[in-house]
Amino acid sequence: MKKLVIATYVLRALGFILVLLSLFGHTLILNVFPGLEGQSINPIFYSGIVVYLVGAVIYFFINKKERADRRRREIEEAEERAFGGQRNTSEENDEQDSDK
Repeated sequence: MKKLVIATYVLRALGFILVLLSLFGHTLILNVFPGLEGQSINPIFYSGIVVYLVGAVIYFFINKKERADRRRREIEEAEERAFGGQRNTSEENDEQDSDK
């Protein structure tokens, strides 16, 4: 799961770099891609936005799942602390009653 989180950070960083390049790096882009001379650099800007949004959306869903799992574990731990051994004995009693 951590590798996927790292990949989302890489996607967001790449999107941010593409947007910055399209806004401030016209000469750099034209030096690297001379075929774009006289054409719009808007596709690089839009590509940067799309790459950033893909990374952000993936991270949102991963983080949402991790928070739900963490909340579920905390609730289970709180129930265990609150009820202690009582909960286990009542479950055992229910099982014994159903066996009879």
